[in-house]
Amino acid sequence: MYDNIKQCLDKYNPRFVVFENVQFQKNYGTFQQLSQLQGLIMALLFERNIGFQYVESTAWRAFCGVKGKKRAEQKANAIQIVKDKFNLSVSDDEADAILIGFWAVNKILI
Repeated sequence: MYDNIKQCLDKYNPRFVVFENVQFQKNYGTFQQLSQLQGLIMALLFERNIGFQYVESTAWRAFCGVKGKKRAEQKANAIQIVKDKFNLSVSDDEADAILIGFWAVNKILI
């Protein structure tokens, strides 16, 4: 994973990265793995002097108009918003990433 992330940074050379803050749901193991992965990525970003910021899921979802009480509703809603706003057919994870990026370019002064 470490080498893959380094290769991705080399290939795309980002100036800034936005993370969704890791939330504890019900599985401590998953929470721990995601937190450690974010730490690894943060270390690589520090080494390369690339800025980054966390965003709470509630913040980017509210900004983008993602509704729904349950996760499945929110995922479906995010997919539809990306389809309507950008005319793209994407997976739920891709929709989240696109909308986090949309939040970032509208809310962060880089």
